[in-house]
Amino acid sequence: MLDARSPLASAYSFEAKDIAIREEGGFTLTQVAGFGKGFEKSLAEAVGKLPARIGVAQANDAFTVLRIAPQQFWCVGEAAPAGLSGECLITPLSSGRCRIRVEGAHARRTLARGSAIDFDRSAFKPGQFVMTGIHHTPVLIHCVDAEVFHVYAMRTFALAVWEWLVDAAEGLVAGN
Repeated sequence: MLDARSPLASAYSFEAKDIAIREEGGFTLTQVAGFGKGFEKSLAEAVGKLPARIGVAQANDAFTVLRIAPQQFWCVGEAAPAGLSGECLITPLSSGRCRIRVEGAHARRTLARGSAIDFDRSAFKPGQFVMTGIHHTPVLIHCVDAEVFHVYAMRTFALAVWEWLVDAAEGLVAGN
């Protein structure tokens, strides 16, 4: 059986003063959508508490749950959610996305160079996420901690997003 190879397999982790960029694999990403009153109850039984609003992530024991639309969620964990009812529409996205970790004192400034998002600590806090674009590519950026971000990029564009982030970080480190 063939193993999936990351599109970032040829990319090297970037580390400099106050910034580090690396691929963070080892996760399962599942999109769950549904309709009807029982959908959210079934999902909560499988993954834990659900976030109340779009743009907020809920970290539970085995899953981090992101409400990406009124009745649509991303579930990030070590495995896909199990035991969901027939009211749930389940789409595995793990092989279609890469997760890039951007961390350090320059993480917010690096991301701000490519997205029209307010990355100030008072505006974009840990536990929040936004769907936006970097280098004309759709991405989801999740603020995991004050100086730690996960950037989810489609695998077909992951290397372009990676190279853009490294270029932006190099410019900050060089003082440009």
